[in-house]
Amino acid sequence: MRLGMIKRAGTTLLAAALVAGCASQGGGMGGGVMGTDTGKGALFGGATGALIGGLVDHADPAVGLLIGAAGGALAGGLIGHHMDTQKQNLTQVLAPEVNAGNASVELLKNHAVLVNMTGASRFAPGSAVVNPAFLASLQKVASVARTYGKITITVIGHPDKGGSYAARESLSQQRAEAVRVQLLGMGVPAILVTATGNPRSSWEDGRVELVIHPVVGG
Repeated sequence: MRLGMIKRAGTTLLAAALVAGCASQGGGMGGGVMGTDTGKGALFGGATGALIGGLVDHADPAVGLLIGAAGGALAGGLIGHHMDTQKQNLTQVLAPEVNAGNASVELLKNHAVLVNMTGASRFAPGSAVVNPAFLASLQKVASVARTYGKITITVIGHPDKGGSYAARESLSQQRAEAVRVQLLGMGVPAILVTATGNPRSSWEDGRVELVIHPVVGG
Protein backbone atom coordinates (compact mmCIF):
# COMPACT_ATOMS: atom_id res chain seq x y z
CA MET A 1 0.00 0.00 0.00
CA ARG A 2 1.21 3.52 -0.72
CA LEU A 3 -0.32 6.64 0.77
CA GLY A 4 0.03 9.89 -1.18
CA MET A 5 1.01 12.91 0.92
CA ILE A 6 -0.49 16.36 0.66
CA LYS A 7 2.44 18.77 0.47
CA ARG A 8 0.44 21.95 0.12
CA ALA A 9 -3.27 22.70 0.11
CA GLY A 10 -5.45 25.77 0.55
CA THR A 11 -7.53 26.88 3.48
CA THR A 12 -10.67 26.01 1.55
CA LEU A 13 -9.77 22.34 1.36
CA LEU A 14 -9.11 22.16 5.08
CA ALA A 15 -12.34 23.95 5.89
CA ALA A 16 -14.28 21.62 3.60
CA ALA A 17 -12.79 18.59 5.32
CA LEU A 18 -13.62 20.01 8.72
CA VAL A 19 -17.20 20.66 7.68
CA ALA A 20 -17.41 17.10 6.36
CA GLY A 21 -16.32 15.79 9.73
CA CYS A 22 -18.81 17.90 11.66
CA ALA A 23 -21.79 17.52 9.34
CA SER A 24 -21.59 13.75 8.76
CA GLN A 25 -20.79 14.23 5.09
CA GLY A 26 -17.94 12.87 2.97
CA GLY A 27 -16.44 13.59 -0.39
CA GLY A 28 -16.43 10.82 -2.94
CA MET A 29 -12.96 10.46 -4.42
CA GLY A 30 -12.36 8.80 -7.73
CA GLY A 31 -9.46 6.59 -8.68
CA GLY A 32 -8.46 3.29 -8.38
CA VAL A 33 -2.70 5.74 -1.92
CA MET A 34 -1.69 7.65 -5.46
CA GLY A 35 -1.23 4.24 -6.92
CA THR A 36 -4.00 2.48 -5.00
CA ASP A 37 -7.61 3.15 -4.08
CA THR A 38 -6.70 4.06 -0.52
CA GLY A 39 -4.59 7.05 -1.51
CA LYS A 40 -7.30 8.55 -3.68
CA GLY A 41 -9.93 8.07 -1.00
CA ALA A 42 -7.72 9.30 1.85
CA LEU A 43 -6.58 12.49 0.12
CA PHE A 44 -9.62 14.51 1.18
CA GLY A 45 -9.67 13.31 4.76
CA GLY A 46 -5.91 13.61 5.06
CA ALA A 47 -6.19 17.38 4.82
CA THR A 48 -7.59 17.41 8.33
CA GLY A 49 -4.65 15.55 9.80
CA ALA A 50 -1.48 15.91 7.80
CA LEU A 51 0.65 19.05 7.62
CA ILE A 52 -1.80 21.43 9.28
CA GLY A 53 1.06 23.82 9.93
CA GLY A 54 1.67 24.05 6.20
CA LEU A 55 -1.98 24.69 5.38
CA VAL A 56 -3.09 27.59 7.51
CA ASP A 57 -2.03 29.60 10.55
CA HIS A 58 -2.84 27.97 13.88
CA ALA A 59 -4.77 31.13 14.75
CA ASP A 60 -7.52 29.96 12.40
CA PRO A 61 -10.42 28.96 14.69
CA ALA A 62 -11.22 25.81 12.71
CA VAL A 63 -7.65 24.59 12.96
CA GLY A 64 -7.57 25.43 16.65
CA LEU A 65 -10.76 23.43 17.15
CA LEU A 66 -9.31 20.44 15.31
CA ILE A 67 -6.02 20.51 17.22
CA GLY A 68 -7.88 20.93 20.49
CA ALA A 69 -10.15 17.96 19.78
CA ALA A 70 -7.10 15.89 18.83
CA GLY A 71 -5.36 16.70 22.11
CA GLY A 72 -2.63 18.73 20.42
CA ALA A 73 -0.44 18.44 17.33
CA LEU A 74 2.81 16.66 16.58
CA ALA A 75 6.05 18.09 15.22
CA GLY A 76 9.43 16.87 14.02
CA GLY A 77 10.65 13.51 15.17
CA LEU A 78 7.63 13.06 17.41
CA ILE A 79 5.44 12.33 14.38
CA GLY A 80 7.09 9.07 13.40
CA HIS A 81 7.46 7.93 17.00
CA HIS A 82 3.82 8.68 17.83
CA MET A 83 2.46 6.87 14.79
CA ASP A 84 4.81 3.91 15.20
CA THR A 85 3.46 3.67 18.74
CA GLN A 86 -0.11 3.86 17.47
CA LYS A 87 0.59 1.09 14.98
CA GLN A 88 2.04 -1.06 17.78
CA ASN A 89 -0.92 -0.27 20.05
CA LEU A 90 -3.45 -1.11 17.35
CA THR A 91 -1.62 -4.28 16.36
CA GLN A 92 -1.61 -5.37 20.00
CA VAL A 93 -5.23 -4.59 20.86
CA LEU A 94 -6.52 -5.89 17.51
CA ALA A 95 -4.50 -9.12 17.67
CA PRO A 96 -7.59 -11.25 18.40
CA GLU A 97 -9.46 -9.75 15.44
CA VAL A 98 -6.42 -10.03 13.16
CA ASN A 99 -5.87 -13.65 14.19
CA ALA A 100 -9.55 -14.37 13.61
CA GLY A 101 -9.39 -12.80 10.16
CA ASN A 102 -11.72 -9.91 11.02
CA ALA A 103 -9.25 -7.02 10.60
CA SER A 104 -5.76 -6.10 9.41
CA VAL A 105 -3.34 -3.33 10.51
CA GLU A 106 -0.70 -1.79 8.24
CA LEU A 107 1.74 1.12 8.56
CA LEU A 108 1.56 3.23 5.40
CA LYS A 109 4.02 5.78 4.08
CA ASN A 110 4.17 9.18 5.75
CA HIS A 111 3.25 7.78 9.17
CA ALA A 112 -0.37 6.89 8.43
CA VAL A 113 -1.86 3.65 9.75
CA LEU A 114 -4.45 1.59 7.88
CA VAL A 115 -7.03 -0.58 9.65
CA ASN A 116 -8.97 -2.65 7.16
CA MET A 117 -11.97 -4.94 7.16
CA THR A 118 -11.27 -8.46 5.95
CA GLY A 119 -13.52 -10.93 4.18
CA ALA A 120 -15.03 -12.02 7.49
CA SER A 121 -16.07 -8.54 8.60
CA ARG A 122 -16.92 -6.65 5.41
CA PHE A 123 -20.37 -5.38 4.52
CA ALA A 124 -22.82 -7.88 3.09
CA PRO A 125 -23.61 -7.34 -0.61
CA GLY A 126 -25.89 -4.35 -1.08
CA SER A 127 -25.83 -3.55 2.66
CA ALA A 128 -24.69 -0.46 4.57
CA VAL A 129 -25.23 -2.10 7.98
CA VAL A 130 -21.92 -2.51 9.82
CA ASN A 131 -20.99 -6.16 10.19
CA PRO A 132 -21.11 -7.11 13.90
CA ALA A 133 -17.78 -8.90 13.42
CA PHE A 134 -16.13 -5.46 12.92
CA LEU A 135 -17.64 -3.70 15.93
CA ALA A 136 -15.02 -4.98 18.39
CA SER A 137 -12.30 -3.69 16.06
CA LEU A 138 -13.95 -0.27 15.84
CA GLN A 139 -14.28 -0.08 19.63
CA LYS A 140 -10.56 -0.69 20.02
CA VAL A 141 -9.65 1.89 17.36
CA ALA A 142 -11.89 4.41 19.15
CA SER A 143 -10.23 3.61 22.48
CA VAL A 144 -6.74 4.17 21.06
CA ALA A 145 -7.89 7.45 19.47
CA ARG A 146 -9.38 8.68 22.74
CA THR A 147 -6.41 7.58 24.84
CA TYR A 148 -3.48 8.79 22.75
CA GLY A 149 -5.03 11.53 20.56
CA LYS A 150 -3.19 13.61 17.97
CA ILE A 151 -4.80 11.73 15.10
CA THR A 152 -7.67 12.00 12.66
CA ILE A 153 -9.49 9.08 11.04
CA THR A 154 -10.59 8.94 7.41
CA VAL A 155 -13.21 6.25 6.78
CA ILE A 156 -13.18 5.09 3.14
CA GLY A 157 -16.12 3.08 1.86
CA HIS A 158 -15.94 0.82 -1.18
CA PRO A 159 -18.76 -0.46 -3.44
CA ASP A 160 -19.93 -3.85 -4.64
CA LYS A 161 -19.32 -5.14 -8.15
CA GLY A 162 -21.41 -3.71 -10.92
CA GLY A 163 -24.21 -1.19 -10.70
CA SER A 164 -24.43 2.37 -11.94
CA TYR A 165 -22.00 5.02 -10.83
CA ALA A 166 -24.73 6.68 -8.78
CA ALA A 167 -25.54 3.42 -7.00
CA ARG A 168 -21.87 2.70 -6.30
CA GLU A 169 -21.36 6.24 -5.02
CA SER A 170 -24.36 6.01 -2.73
CA LEU A 171 -23.46 2.59 -1.29
CA SER A 172 -19.78 3.36 -0.73
CA GLN A 173 -20.67 6.64 1.00
CA GLN A 174 -23.36 5.02 3.14
CA ARG A 175 -20.90 2.36 4.27
CA ALA A 176 -18.26 4.93 5.21
CA GLU A 177 -20.83 7.01 7.05
CA ALA A 178 -22.17 3.97 8.93
CA VAL A 179 -18.67 3.26 10.28
CA ARG A 180 -18.16 6.94 11.08
CA VAL A 181 -21.39 7.03 13.11
CA GLN A 182 -20.22 4.00 15.06
CA LEU A 183 -16.94 5.75 15.92
CA LEU A 184 -18.81 8.86 17.07
CA GLY A 185 -20.99 6.71 19.29
CA MET A 186 -17.81 5.23 20.74
CA GLY A 187 -16.61 8.66 21.86
CA VAL A 188 -14.38 9.88 19.02
CA PRO A 189 -15.00 13.65 18.46
CA ALA A 190 -16.90 14.32 15.24
CA ILE A 191 -14.33 16.80 13.96
CA LEU A 192 -11.69 14.07 13.94
CA VAL A 193 -13.58 11.60 11.72
CA THR A 194 -14.26 12.06 8.00
CA ALA A 195 -16.32 9.65 5.88
CA THR A 196 -15.84 9.38 2.12
CA GLY A 197 -17.04 6.91 -0.48
CA ASN A 198 -14.87 5.73 -3.35
CA PRO A 199 -17.31 4.69 -6.11
CA ARG A 200 -14.54 4.13 -8.67
CA SER A 201 -12.65 1.76 -6.39
CA SER A 202 -11.32 -1.45 -7.89
CA TRP A 203 -11.95 -3.08 -4.51
CA GLU A 204 -15.54 -4.15 -5.05
CA ASP A 205 -15.88 -6.39 -2.05
CA GLY A 206 -17.76 -4.41 0.61
CA ARG A 207 -14.68 -3.31 2.53
CA VAL A 208 -14.26 -0.14 4.54
CA GLU A 209 -10.82 1.17 5.49
CA LEU A 210 -9.81 3.43 8.36
CA VAL A 211 -6.80 5.59 7.50
CA ILE A 212 -5.36 7.13 10.67
CA HIS A 213 -3.41 10.34 10.07
CA PRO A 214 -1.17 12.25 12.49
CA VAL A 215 -2.22 15.80 13.37
CA VAL A 216 0.93 17.73 12.48
CA GLY A 217 1.64 21.28 13.56
CA GLY A 218 4.01 23.75 11.93
